[in-house]
Amino acid sequence: MLLIAALLPVSSVRAAVFAESTAIEGVSYPKMGAHRVTHKMFFKLYDAALFTAAGATAEQVLTRNCSFRLEFRYLRSISKATILKSADHMLAKNLSSEDRSRITADTEQLHAIYRSVRRGDVSSLTYIAGSGTTFAINGEQLITIAGKEFAQHYLQIWLGERPISLQLRDRLLGK
Repeated sequence: MLLIAALLPVSSVRAAVFAESTAIEGVSYPKMGAHRVTHKMFFKLYDAALFTAAGATAEQVLTRNCSFRLEFRYLRSISKATILKSADHMLAKNLSSEDRSRITADTEQLHAIYRSVRRGDVSSLTYIAGSGTTFAINGEQLITIAGKEFAQHYLQIWLGERPISLQLRDRLLGK
């Protein structure tokens, strides 16, 4: 019982990290789910939340048939090299070599503009159905990659069959 009581404040703090909705192009997108990512159970890396078009389902997110934003709030500094190494590893884990080659140019563009993050920074990947994926850090839009294909493949890192964390994926999707 004492352990459960000790964990309750942590859970409520995490729930309050993200607002219940965010505005994307002037439209309110409710939060579908959120989760804290840790490394080796002790090192808090980031909090993540998924905001979707109102009424969107997890299946629509997974098939990229709705607009959504995947947002990250960093709890520690992480170097660009570490982030990109992890992304490359997860893409290799989730995509066939053919699928990876189809998004190579777009992935290289995204990775070229990426930068190290510090504690308190916020990054996001916003997919607008019929338009493309915009990457931003601290509200500054750094690149937009047109089309659905990049989003379908690159977002496998967090929303794929073999994501960086199954618990993260499921909590983001409200499961």
